[in-house]
Amino acid sequence: MCQFTNNFYSAVRCLAGNGPVKQRLLSAYTENLEMLREADAPEQIRERLLKLRTAMHSVKPLSFESAAAASVRKMSKADAAQHALNIVAMFSELVRVKATGEILQPAREHSDRPDRDADSDRPALN
Repeated sequence: MCQFTNNFYSAVRCLAGNGPVKQRLLSAYTENLEMLREADAPEQIRERLLKLRTAMHSVKPLSFESAAAASVRKMSKADAAQHALNIVAMFSELVRVKATGEILQPAREHSDRPDRDADSDRPALN
């Protein structure tokens, strides 16, 4: 999960840079987050990462641009700013989990987790 934290850290650095929010969002996403797979994402951020990916691929691109570039081009500045805030929130969640020692679990069904009680998300008592 270190890859996720590092990629989100780099994305946040892009977002904190100079330039219009749409340009910073596009750079943060395409350079750091686009290659991440939702299936490998920690449960804590998986749903938000999927929503971001959906938003960043919501517009059919013209022949000379990527889907992310087309989607950001059609976004309002307010929507782009909200997506940027969501990236910061996901990074914050990754850091919070790391700081508390909580285990970052890749998203999967509870039945695939033998170390967990089948009826809950509590550790199994052995």
